[in-house]
Amino acid sequence: MQYPRKIMKTSELVRECGYTREYLMQMAHIPGQRYAKKLPGGRDIYWDTEKFERAQEKLYVR
Repeated sequence: MQYPRKIMKTSELVRECGYTREYLMQMAHIPGQRYAKKLPGGRDIYWDTEKFERAQEKLYVR
């Protein structure tokens, strides 16, 4: 999938790419993941879309 930007917020992924918020929250809370980060003191989760795409491919291949 092609993403509009390399770093995106959760709300942008839901609005622009069609993911559900529940799916993104499940992916963000996988132990050891390195594609979703929350900045100190913030409430938004920022996603590295390249790493997120690779993680999804690994997840679906299994």
